[in-house]
Amino acid sequence: MKINYGLMAIVSAAVLMSGCSSAPTRIQAGGTQAVTTMGVDLADFRATAGELVKELLVHPAITRFEDQNGRMPVIAVGQVINRSDLQLDLEQITGRITEDLLNSGQIELMATHAGARNASARDAFEEDRKTSTDDRADFYLEGTILVKQANQGRVREKNYSFQMVLNDRNLRTRWQRTIDIAKQGTRGGVGW
Repeated sequence: MKINYGLMAIVSAAVLMSGCSSAPTRIQAGGTQAVTTMGVDLADFRATAGELVKELLVHPAITRFEDQNGRMPVIAVGQVINRSDLQLDLEQITGRITEDLLNSGQIELMATHAGARNASARDAFEEDRKTSTDDRADFYLEGTILVKQANQGRVREKNYSFQMVLNDRNLRTRWQRTIDIAKQGTRGGVGW
């Protein structure tokens, strides 16, 4: 009897691989069962956006605006610049910030400037300063994402900084906040 080793290898590999997989299950997006990486994940975006908006909305520039002007402040959400080592979907952070701001009921958004892809939003905001005071933003919100990394032996650490700045029509910085996210992991003993 002639043994076909190639066929046996293929069948064995298929049996082994089928025993290693499991059916997908639903989890809460960004919840405790979600995969956490050394990069920035959905839970990080949610927590960062929520904290930034919470702190911005209690700042006197926002809380006193309506009493001083008789209307809610209008914010133009501008560009978030990614200076980290990751390819990030910046709409994840700007979208969550925009959503939280809008749903707060404390501000109005300048929709023409919303979103991370509008690279000329700052130019439009600055141009608005030179025109009438109607239908223009009172504040411009922009940000930067930075990364710092450290290694010691097999331990890797990455610190991501989300910096947001709120400027008024006169280009004075009225609020600034940095939120840091730190991730630490250990590299495997065998590498290539």
